[in-house]
Amino acid sequence: MLRSESVTRRGLTRHLAIATAAAATAAAALPAHASAKLIRAISVSASTNVPAHETRDVFLKCPARAVALNAAATSALDATDSVPRFTARGWTLAFSAGNASRTASAVLRCVRMQLPQGVSGVGLAVETRIEPVPEVAPQNTQKLSIKCSHGFVPTGWGLDRSGDDNGLAIAAALPTKHGWSFNVENTGNVGAAGTLYTRCLERKQRAATGQHHAFKTRVAKSSVSGASATRSCRASEFSVATGLSLPAQDDIFLTGTGPVGAHAGQWRFAKASGAGAVRTSLVCLSTATRFH
Repeated sequence: MLRSESVTRRGLTRHLAIATAAAATAAAALPAHASAKLIRAISVSASTNVPAHETRDVFLKCPARAVALNAAATSALDATDSVPRFTARGWTLAFSAGNASRTASAVLRCVRMQLPQGVSGVGLAVETRIEPVPEVAPQNTQKLSIKCSHGFVPTGWGLDRSGDDNGLAIAAALPTKHGWSFNVENTGNVGAAGTLYTRCLERKQRAATGQHHAFKTRVAKSSVSGASATRSCRASEFSVATGLSLPAQDDIFLTGTGPVGAHAGQWRFAKASGAGAVRTSLVCLSTATRFH
């Protein structure tokens, strides 16, 4: 059962933590201390047709007992907004079709536990950190950093743009040890404001039966050039989220990024010819854990 644990305010940042109970797998016959792939990584996909000059939302929801870690567009039509819902399982992406009807698609990265025999009462907790982006003047940038609460690790992010003809774009979104660091650019001709979101996962859990375990994440970093790039986590890892930092001196902007397949991440850029290298980051979650 989903339940709200706490809602607190810290300045301009609102913190929301939600927990979901994980049930034991009846067929499992593993001892409580066994090391196995007890983390089930799940991808949920959805698509919709977006008529010309209209905006449509794609709502994605993780299955029961799973929590949402990150969401991203997977079509050539990139999302204009990406907003984690105030539940552990949901995420909404908004797509605008422009002059012609287009198909929009998105993916949600989820995780849940498959508990071995003898382990029960394990809860998964995620939080959404919210940071308003004050109005950014045309052709200017603003740097913002959002930290997860103590004991939580960063897994995803989103941007919600406010108002019509909003020119806000992500010039940098880099995972740090405790959160995400952003550089938001206004590519439009009028001032623009918005909201940044960071999704965080509680790293350690303790079962009601006394055992405990911890999630392990890793950030794979690389530099890429050209109009697109794909990088992969290890075979034992689930790709959760992508990050990047565009070279400030070049005329290049992000047109889409997100996890693909089970282990990879992808980035797409415009006006990339002759541009400098882009720093990319791929958040990888180990699918092996150990109860002890």
